Amino acid sequence: MDKLLITLTLLCCLTVSGMCQSAMEKGDRYFNKKDYVNALDAYLSLGNTDDPDLNYKIGYSYLFTEKKSRAAAYLEKAYQAKPTVDPDIDYYLGMAYQNDHKYAKAREHYEEFRRKNKKLAELTTEKIFECEIGDSLTRKPINALIENAGGEVNSAFHEYSPLVTGDGNTMIFTSNRSDDDYKIKSGTNFEDIYISPKVGENWGPPKKISPNINIKFNDAAASLSADGNTLLLYYEEGAGDILMSTRENGDWSKPAPLNKNINTPMFWETSACISADGKKLFFASNRPGGRGELDIWVSELDSKGQWGKAVNLGPTINTSGSEDSPYIHPDGVTLYFSSDGHPSMGSNDIFMTELKNGKWTRPINLGYPVNSIEYDGFFSISADKKTGYYSTLRADGLGSADIYKVTFLPPKEEKPVLLASNEPQVQPVAQPVVEQPKVTEPVVAPVVEQPKVTEPVLVTPPPVEIPVVVETPKVETPPPPVVVEEPKKEEPKPVEPAPVVAVAEPPKVEEYIDPSIQQSKEAKVVTILKGKVIDETTAKPLGAVISLVNNETGKVVTRINSNAETGEFELTIPHGGNYGVSTERSGYLFNSINFNLPAFAEFQEIDTHIIMVKAEVGSIAVLKNVFFDVGKSELRTESVTEVEKIRELLTSSPHLVVQINGHTDNTGNAANNKVLSLKRATSVVDYLVQHGIAATRVSAKGFGAEKPIVSNDDEEEGRAINRRTEIEILESNGG
Repeated sequence: MDKLLITLTLLCCLTVSGMCQSAMEKGDRYFNKKDYVNALDAYLSLGNTDDPDLNYKIGYSYLFTEKKSRAAAYLEKAYQAKPTVDPDIDYYLGMAYQNDHKYAKAREHYEEFRRKNKKLAELTTEKIFECEIGDSLTRKPINALIENAGGEVNSAFHEYSPLVTGDGNTMIFTSNRSDDDYKIKSGTNFEDIYISPKVGENWGPPKKISPNINIKFNDAAASLSADGNTLLLYYEEGAGDILMSTRENGDWSKPAPLNKNINTPMFWETSACISADGKKLFFASNRPGGRGELDIWVSELDSKGQWGKAVNLGPTINTSGSEDSPYIHPDGVTLYFSSDGHPSMGSNDIFMTELKNGKWTRPINLGYPVNSIEYDGFFSISADKKTGYYSTLRADGLGSADIYKVTFLPPKEEKPVLLASNEPQVQPVAQPVVEQPKVTEPVVAPVVEQPKVTEPVLVTPPPVEIPVVVETPKVETPPPPVVVEEPKKEEPKPVEPAPVVAVAEPPKVEEYIDPSIQQSKEAKVVTILKGKVIDETTAKPLGAVISLVNNETGKVVTRINSNAETGEFELTIPHGGNYGVSTERSGYLFNSINFNLPAFAEFQEIDTHIIMVKAEVGSIAVLKNVFFDVGKSELRTESVTEVEKIRELLTSSPHLVVQINGHTDNTGNAANNKVLSLKRATSVVDYLVQHGIAATRVSAKGFGAEKPIVSNDDEEEGRAINRRTEIEILESNGG
C-alpha cells in the first residue's frame, strides 16, 4: 500500500510539473513571436512565482499591451531578485514606471541605463525628457472629464477618427472590427467606416455607412462637415489618397479623389479637413518639401472651385517627426493636430495652435489627462469648445484604440501644495477664466535638470495653463533596444526637385563622366545622388538625360541616361563647388536641383525621386540654378547655364509664350521687395531678348513676398525657399 501511495504521489508531481513546463513552453513560444497577449495568458496560468526570469517575461509582456501599468510590479520583483535578469532591465523598468506616472523612479532607471549604454544615450535622453514633460503636465492636470464612448461604438478592435455632426446626434468613425476568425488571424480585417446615432445620452448600435463608400481594403473617415452631408475619407489608392463623398437623398455618393495638388502618386496623404467657409483644406502628407515624416499642408480654393498648390504650414507646426489628423475649428483660426515631434508625454499627443496676424502660434500641448503616454490623436471639438472626441489607448479601454469623449470643465481653484520630491518642480500659475477666448502669452517657470529649456504655456481650450517644453528631436521608442546604430549626421536634403523648363529630349546621349569625378569618388569626397526618374501623375518610370554642370565654370562634368524601363540612375557629385543637376525628356518640363557642397563635407548618399511634369499651359516651375546677390537684381555668372536652358526651350518651341516670376521672402519693406522681385525677373527677360528671343514671347512679373511656398518663420531654410525665380507657361499656340 505504501509503495502504491508513493507511486501515485510521484505521478501526480510529474503531471503537475509537466503541466507547468507545458505552460511555460507555450508562453515562451508566444513570447518569441512577440504575441505578448497570449504569452501573458500562458505565464499567468502558472500562478504567483518568485522566478525572476518568469517575472521579467510577464512584466516585459505587459509593456506591450494596454495594461502597461501592471508591468512595474513584475519587473521590479525580477530586478530585486536578479539584477542581471536582462542587460536592458533598467530601460524596461524606466518604461514601466513612466507608464505608471512614477517619474522619479523612471528617470532613475533611465539614467542608470544611459550610464551603462553610451551608444543609446540619445534614445534614453529622449525618454528622460518625456518623463519631465509628463511630470510637469500631471502635476497640474487640466479640469476635464474623460469618458469611454461606450461598448456600442468601441470594441476589442481599433476605433478611431470620431466625427460628430454639429447637432451632436450622429457619429461617423472608423474600425477594423470583424467576427471572421480567418480575417482576424490573417490580418485581413480591413478598416471600414461606420455611422452611429445618438440614443439618449449614449451612442446607438453602429452600421456600415454605405456600400458606395466602404471598399474591400482599408478606408477611413477623415473629416465631416458641420451639416453632416460632406465627408472626406482616406483610401489606399496610390500610396494613400484623400477622396470626397456627399450625401444626397439619404445616401452617400461614390467618393471622388481630390485633385493632383492634394493627392500625389508616390506619397502618402493620410487625413484632411475643410474650414467651415469651405475655402481652405488642411491635410497631412509625407511628400517632398516637408520637414520630417508626415507634415500638415494647406490648400486654398481658387476662383474655378479647384484646390490650389499646397503650402507647408512651416517649422512652427511641422517637426522632424509626424504631424497628423488636423482639425480646423469652425472659428477658422484654431487648429488641432496630433504630433510625436513636439514635446509629448510619449508617442503622439494632441496640440493646439491659433492663427494670429497671419502666423500660427507655437503649438500647445492640450495637457493631462487628455494626453497620455500612449497614442492620442484624431481630435475634434464642438463649436463651443466644451466637448471633444478623440482616439486613444487606455488601460480602461475595451481593447486596442478606443474613442473617448472629453468634457472641458471650469478650472479648479488653486490651492498651495507642498511637495517633497527629487523631481523637477513646476511653479503654479494662475488659471484663466473659462470664457477667455485668446491664448495667453507664455510665462517662464523654472525646471530642474532638463535636457532642454522648458516653458510653461497657457492653453485655451481647455482654459488652463499647461507647462510644455520647446521642440526637441523626437526619437521613436522601439521594442528592446538591443542594437542601435550610431546616429548619422544629418544629410543636406534637397527640397523636392522642382520642375523647371521644358526642352526637347535629344536621342539617348552618349554618356560622359569627367575623369576628375572618379578621382573624387575614390577619395570619398563626393555625394551620391541616386533614385528614379518618374512621371508626376502616373509614377511611371522614365528614361531621361541627366546632366551635372559646374555652375561656376558652366562646364558639363557628367551626362548619363536613366534606365528607360526602371527610371533608375546614380550620379556622383564632387565636393567643393556649386553644381546644377538637370534632367531632360521630350514633352516634359526639365527638372533641376542645386548642390552647393563644401570641399570637406562627409561622403553621403541621397535617395530621391526626380519627378517629371508634362509641359502644359499654366505650369509654373522654379529655376533652382538662377542666383542673385543679396538685395541686387543682376544675374550672377553661375545663372547663365540655367537661363540658357530657357533660351533653348523658347528657340525649339516657338509656340510657347512664357512669364518670368520673381519672389522674395518677407524681410524688409514690402514695396521694396516687390520692386526687387520685378527687377530680378526682368534681368532674366533682358538676357533672353538680348540673345534672340522675341520680346512678345517673354514677360516679367514681381510678386515680392505675396506668394510664399513655405512659412517665412524659418529664417534660414524657409526664407531661402521663398526667394525664387519661376517660369510660367502662359500660352501654347499650336504646339
